[in-house]
Amino acid sequence: MLGLVALVIMLCAGACTSAPPEPARVADHTVDPSFVHGTDQGETDRLAATVVTDAQKYWAMQFPATFGAPWRDLDGGFFSVDANGTGAPPPCAGDVHDIEGNAYYCATVDAIAWDRSALLPVLREHYGDASVAVVLAHEIGHAVQQRAGMDASGGAVRLEHMADCYSGSFISWVVDGHSEHLHISPEQLDSAMRALTVFRDPVSPNRTKDTDAHGTAFDRISAFQSGFVEGPRRCADVTGKSLAAPAPDNPNMPLDDAMRTDHVSAYFRDLVARRGGQWTPPVVRAAPGCPEASGPAAFCAQPPTVVVDRAALSEPYRSIGDQAVTTLLVSRFALAALTEMGRPTTGAEAGKQIACLTGAYTAAQPALSPGDLDEALEIVLESDAVSRDAHGTNSLTGFDRVAAFRTGAVGGAPACG
Repeated sequence: MLGLVALVIMLCAGACTSAPPEPARVADHTVDPSFVHGTDQGETDRLAATVVTDAQKYWAMQFPATFGAPWRDLDGGFFSVDANGTGAPPPCAGDVHDIEGNAYYCATVDAIAWDRSALLPVLREHYGDASVAVVLAHEIGHAVQQRAGMDASGGAVRLEHMADCYSGSFISWVVDGHSEHLHISPEQLDSAMRALTVFRDPVSPNRTKDTDAHGTAFDRISAFQSGFVEGPRRCADVTGKSLAAPAPDNPNMPLDDAMRTDHVSAYFRDLVARRGGQWTPPVVRAAPGCPEASGPAAFCAQPPTVVVDRAALSEPYRSIGDQAVTTLLVSRFALAALTEMGRPTTGAEAGKQIACLTGAYTAAQPALSPGDLDEALEIVLESDAVSRDAHGTNSLTGFDRVAAFRTGAVGGAPACG
């Protein structure tokens, strides 16, 4: 059984506090869900039926181009289950309660099942309708793997990352306006990506390697974005290997320690020197700052100053972790470095450079744990403060910030240009 999530309670790990009051609609016209076994004909099943209908249309076009063989719609069909009910269990489950808070692809009968009571409604409430499309497209991705003859020789995590990649390729097609029934805006996409950061593996050195393995949030988002940007052909190259070495997720250091910037300043001093510039270490002081300074951390060019709002930093520290605080501060030192190197410091391109250099620093930290990397990714996705330019403005979506952050994390500062 290749499931997406194990416990729906994971949905409310921090992100629920910022949930939208109403689901973000992605389908103005839904399809009749009568073909779904066990459907209650409700709005949630109508959305799910619409997603899987358009996803199979996508693969009917893309599968032959990618794998050189025709696509075959799922033989076993689709199953909607009320995990609080008493009906017949779906394939690959012994009881209806086995699917509680879950969605999965059952390879033995070529079917997909979902919990319409405790998974899809929670997704819709907290991450919008686009998150349902991401989740079910992931399960369709497992059907793609089955048809392409892919096995688990590279590990269960690799299969999960490939399914995320296939999901990304389908969602890109939707965003580009090719789907018959679905439409997803950049804002809806950002919200849906937050669901992937919640559905990640526990960061524990004692976790069984391939048990319910989906990878870290950074790994999952990376795979999703690879498919989104480069298409389904790219997905075969997904390795399942993580950027951060396995390590325990240590407790948060005190907030004041997370705000220390000695190592950050040294990193950017060396970077500026390699680029032929002269590093002037910014002074770190409490708000207020220059007129363009805003947010939990800001940069003022004259004189070089990083202005911090300790009360504002305490919120991501509490809801995400200490690495979120570090990441916000690093982004301001990255802007200082661009200033010292004579690079553009305003506009969208500057925002991408800031996010990219922030990723480069993050990956260069000694003994970076998967949990630290995920905390950094989460604040990059959640907060536009990471990519604010010298005027204190942001031109990037969360998707764009994460893409730039990933470039730096994987390729280092040279990849940022």
